[in-house]
Amino acid sequence: MAATPYSMEPALARQMRRNERLFIIQVMWVMPFVVIQQQYVPVLATRLGASPLLLGVLTSGSALALTAASVLARWYLQRAPNAMRALIVPVFLSRLSLLLIPLVLLLPDRQAEALVAAALAINLVIGIVQVTFFAFLPKVTLAERVAVLMGGRWMGLGLAMAIGTPAMAVILDRLDMPVNYFAACGVAIAAGIVEIFTFGAVKPLPAPAKPPARQSAARDLGDILKHGPAARYLVVTLAAQLALNASAPLIPLKLVRELGASDTAYGWYITVYWLALAAMGAIIPRLVRRFGNQRMFALGGAGIGAQMLVLALAQNLPATWAAGAIGGLASGLFQVTAFGLVVENAPPERYESFVSAQLSVANFAIFAGPLLMSGLLSAGLSVGVGLIVCAGGNALSSALASALSLGRQDAHQRG
Repeated sequence: MAATPYSMEPALARQMRRNERLFIIQVMWVMPFVVIQQQYVPVLATRLGASPLLLGVLTSGSALALTAASVLARWYLQRAPNAMRALIVPVFLSRLSLLLIPLVLLLPDRQAEALVAAALAINLVIGIVQVTFFAFLPKVTLAERVAVLMGGRWMGLGLAMAIGTPAMAVILDRLDMPVNYFAACGVAIAAGIVEIFTFGAVKPLPAPAKPPARQSAARDLGDILKHGPAARYLVVTLAAQLALNASAPLIPLKLVRELGASDTAYGWYITVYWLALAAMGAIIPRLVRRFGNQRMFALGGAGIGAQMLVLALAQNLPATWAAGAIGGLASGLFQVTAFGLVVENAPPERYESFVSAQLSVANFAIFAGPLLMSGLLSAGLSVGVGLIVCAGGNALSSALASALSLGRQDAHQRG
């Protein structure tokens, strides 16, 4: 994704900026899906009586589905007729699959277990969406504008989540189950249809070079591991995602069971988080230009550690808002620069394969981290101590990200 001659042509520059605006608009329409699938499915599972182990399986099993899907996505991309259709089809299927959630609530028993199974099915499709999205991204903008685009997307998503999360919480609180989840999922599916039309308006930029010849997955992986920056970034990804995602079963347990948060109260924590993330999204491009992706990624990891520590010490719900604010700021840094480092560390001519490999490593960590923490909780570890362990893990992964040599060392000097 290096700079190309057409980046200076006025017509293509206008097309590129139009693509960027459409991608920012699209991510705002994804809000209802994210609220339900990421924020309220764990809360619903907790309310349905899921054990700590089952909550861990919810997160870890979903990550395992994402990992399997990222492998399937490589096969899918090679056979898709074009990049746009390759993206739109799994996006539509993932939004439609939300109907599984309210259908689970119609069962006479075993609802928590069925909800976990539904979440696994949904995440299998989401895993394909992840890979196809990041494979399509180089056709939207240039490498030097990735921080601008991703910062804008996270700012847009943050604002949409800050507004939409309380609104969705009102639907979930005011209506009885399962009507509330049928209504909320209906909103998400309708927004998904608008999202697909927004994707369809994007016009891919001309390919700057002939795509690499196809080769086996084993040879692709060998090429990636021979590329020093790519191999080192996979190690950093594993450590950072393990530390980050080990906290997944802890946060709903802390807020819902220990502090007694309702759906609305939990929604306020999420709102503070996303408002902070949106604020960070507005300034990330300038921070990356000045300090580079690697430093900001490490700072984001340290900030997530601070979020876990504040949550561990929180004695009431308002105290968790400070944790949400810290977590939102830190996650904004972490998420945008994580993808910036993918771009900087990808081996030449193996970008799509590296995206798949990096997502596979990240999803494995999303699988392993919560499963390990759930095992510790089942063995008697308290939620507070678990959060402190996660804080230490994030601090260590931040130090590792700072210490290793990653990417183009002059990347932050280009604009």
